[in-house]
Amino acid sequence: MPENIFSNFEQVNEPTEQKIVSKDYENIKPFYASTHGNSRLFTASYNGKKVIIKALKAECANDPKCRQNLKKEYELTSELEHKFIRKAIAFETIQGLGDCLILEFIDGKSLAEHVRVGTLNEKQIKSVLIDICDGLNFMHQRGIIHCDLKPENIMVTANDCRAKIIDIGLPETEYKTDRELLIKENEFIAPELIKGEECDPRSDVYSLGKIIEFIGERNLLSQFSSVATHCTQFSREQRFDNIMEVKSVLTKGFSAIKIILLVLVLAALGIAGYLYIPKIIEKNKAEKAERLAVDFSHEMDKINAETQQLCEKYKLVSLDENIAVPEAWKEDSLRYCQQLTPFFGMENLRQEAVTALNNQKLSIEESRQHDFDALLMTEFRQATDSIAASLKANVTEPSDSLMFVLARQWYDKNH
Repeated sequence: MPENIFSNFEQVNEPTEQKIVSKDYENIKPFYASTHGNSRLFTASYNGKKVIIKALKAECANDPKCRQNLKKEYELTSELEHKFIRKAIAFETIQGLGDCLILEFIDGKSLAEHVRVGTLNEKQIKSVLIDICDGLNFMHQRGIIHCDLKPENIMVTANDCRAKIIDIGLPETEYKTDRELLIKENEFIAPELIKGEECDPRSDVYSLGKIIEFIGERNLLSQFSSVATHCTQFSREQRFDNIMEVKSVLTKGFSAIKIILLVLVLAALGIAGYLYIPKIIEKNKAEKAERLAVDFSHEMDKINAETQQLCEKYKLVSLDENIAVPEAWKEDSLRYCQQLTPFFGMENLRQEAVTALNNQKLSIEESRQHDFDALLMTEFRQATDSIAASLKANVTEPSDSLMFVLARQWYDKNH
């Protein structure tokens, strides 16, 4: 991979906030902001342990409905003590953030990230899917439906590769006002929810089927395509009745009768679809390209969210340093390239990625140039050597622009 591929960040312009103050939570740092939703995440320390703070974006912090939804998420999640569901620790008000949901920190990556990069093998993916079934069944037995199940809302732990279901409750995008956006951005939501109808456990069955399709499109666990088809029927009456039926198929496979019926159905569909195979293939290609573009956009959003941290990480602290991006940056560059590798098969995405990654390098260099200029002005104003004294002696009106020109002359003569 060329060394000049670096990521580009676009800062989220939010209203100026109050200073974040908390006597209980230390080292509060921005972690992630939802692109289309209302929430943002922070990491923090509580009694020596790392936690996640979920708060509303500044412009939504005083919205009664947004606050009510956040509180509802806490009330739902706090009822669920299960090893495959993220724990809700508390619901508190933090100065500068407002209402906050305190959540268990999960050391790992989302299922979406793993599938896009290909870091899980078939056995691990199957195990994660079975974990999801167990977690959802625990929820359904208590009358709670997830309603927003998707690969981004399934975390996979780093140490033992187990699933953790997160973000329980309705999607942040409103069904009625933003239905077109919801359909475009989240193909994992059951059609009855998009139509504004009541959800039931079969709505989560649909979403799990879409997740299996998502995995199968990347040539992983493709033998369960028939399971996905059964899960994702438009009419919920034609889906599996409950999530444990899905688990049974994943663990044991279809019974002999079901296999025979499935073969007959597939044969009938094959005959009926013969005349439409070219159209189907073309449609599948277009859908795959569209999904890859959405995945790419999500991946770039996450990379972009780190720009401020990187500028701070590579902050220039001495005039003796080279302004160019330091050698250590290559590790970050390689990490971003690996994240984006699955998308480089499409020329337009590759070009967009290369441009964005090169712009990121320029952003870091510009930040370091700004740091250099600030350090130079400070040191020149404080300098008492003969060169500095001579340059300052001829100044009657020390404007910033004039002082900067003199500072450059002083620096060049001393270096």
